[in-house]
Amino acid sequence: MQLLKFVPIKLTLFLVLGILIGNYFNFTLISILSITFISLIILGWLFVTHKSTKSALFGIITFILTICIGILSTSIHNSKNSQNHYSKFSISELDKLHLKITEVLKPNSFSARYYAKVTVLNKNKTEGKILLIIPNDSSHTNLNIDQELITYAKIDEINAPLNPHEFDYKNYLENIGVYNQIYAKSSDLIFLNNYKTTIYGLAAKWRNTITSHLKEAEFKDDELGVIQALLLGERNDISEETYTNYKNAGAIHILAVSGLHIGILLLILQFLLQPIEQIRFGKKFKLVIIVSLLWGFAFLAGLSASVVRAVTMFTFLAYAESLNRPANKFNILALSMFFILLIKPNYLYQVGFQMSYLAVFAIMWIYPMLQRFWFPKNKIVKYIWQLLSVSVAAQIGVLPISMFYFHQFPSLFFITNLAIIPFLGFILAFGIVVIILALLNIIPSFIATMYNEIIQLMNLIVAWIAQQESFVFRSISFDGTQLLLAYCTLILMVLAFSKPTYKRIANFLFGVVAFQIWLLFSHYIISNKRE
Repeated sequence: MQLLKFVPIKLTLFLVLGILIGNYFNFTLISILSITFISLIILGWLFVTHKSTKSALFGIITFILTICIGILSTSIHNSKNSQNHYSKFSISELDKLHLKITEVLKPNSFSARYYAKVTVLNKNKTEGKILLIIPNDSSHTNLNIDQELITYAKIDEINAPLNPHEFDYKNYLENIGVYNQIYAKSSDLIFLNNYKTTIYGLAAKWRNTITSHLKEAEFKDDELGVIQALLLGERNDISEETYTNYKNAGAIHILAVSGLHIGILLLILQFLLQPIEQIRFGKKFKLVIIVSLLWGFAFLAGLSASVVRAVTMFTFLAYAESLNRPANKFNILALSMFFILLIKPNYLYQVGFQMSYLAVFAIMWIYPMLQRFWFPKNKIVKYIWQLLSVSVAAQIGVLPISMFYFHQFPSLFFITNLAIIPFLGFILAFGIVVIILALLNIIPSFIATMYNEIIQLMNLIVAWIAQQESFVFRSISFDGTQLLLAYCTLILMVLAFSKPTYKRIANFLFGVVAFQIWLLFSHYIISNKRE
């Protein structure tokens, strides 16, 4: 592949390899620091003496150093490696725990759930995240980010899945640094009035303020939940029915503030701020304003993983465009991924992170090929074909991994995207105006009613598509080996279609045969096994 010739892409791949090695193998901090330091010394010596970065030895040492940096980053961010992790102290049933709420999770019918940091265990200063579960009862009070509390509840292990092929929630939590849970009633918690506010808590307060103003504007519950998801990155208030409709219609990405939303916002800002380019240093001012507004929006959306990921990526893209020179978008994508994983290696294991980068990569790679297949002259047909091409390219990129995680495939995704995506820019821009007016307490009732009806119409379209259940394929068996084989086959397929040669077509057919052989083998194993 031509893409593997680019240095940022190769460095990012080796960093990912280092993160995976650091996660599955235990290294002492001293040993990995030593190897990293030695690699750095050798690299410096090669650069000074040979004064060339094109030698094979220089490349090998660079990639070894990158792998070491990935392992080192994983070790540093693994809270269990810290001497102050709460698990390093003896734990009994009567321990006094001082907790600080770090994230509010979507509640279910039975309980509210939070991620909390264990700051003190008895009299020992500690660190490490924990899952806090509070059952719903008449005395339950919703907790906010940064809120601190004391409890004597017991620290428990997180249950492993009971059924074969069930989603391993325990493994998922361990990958993001959560190793234990606390189940506590509201009566078991002592709430503290004075606590320090972090930037995440400040962002949460802003979101709560905006939500309260929107509620005063008399938005309906379902529509308000969707507005919060679209503009504030807050999905906890979406009803289960609405969320399921978006999932079955293949439109769940619309409810997560991600690359789609940030990309549309970037286009809107570039259009509105275009006159600034006429003044001296206008392009630099425009870049600073755009980047500041994008990160301001990310702050407003709670600096969640998906928002930080998208804003980082489009910050690189905005900078590259401001230089007025051709920039390889794959390099920009790889660089944004490199810096994000360098700071937050645990993001690699988040489903949203994986699907977002796969979707963007597929759009960049497959979309131009689809456009070369057909050149409609009619502008409306051309616009529809472009939207359809983007949707198909993104779906091809995330299809294997979505079947691996969710075991279903909404085949009417393209209808949903054609019906909603063309108007999403208007919906987002209108929503930002609504939020500003609501904060200033000057939102006219007809504006609120109009926006409420727009969101209601979008919900109805999604619900109608989701009701076509015969087009939603569920209970698809898809394991890790099938995932790898599917992506290899897809890559070979795209290469074969982009430039058909005998060798490429043969490789693609070999990938198809390998995938089918594994399917037959898996079926044979399952038919002779009971679980």
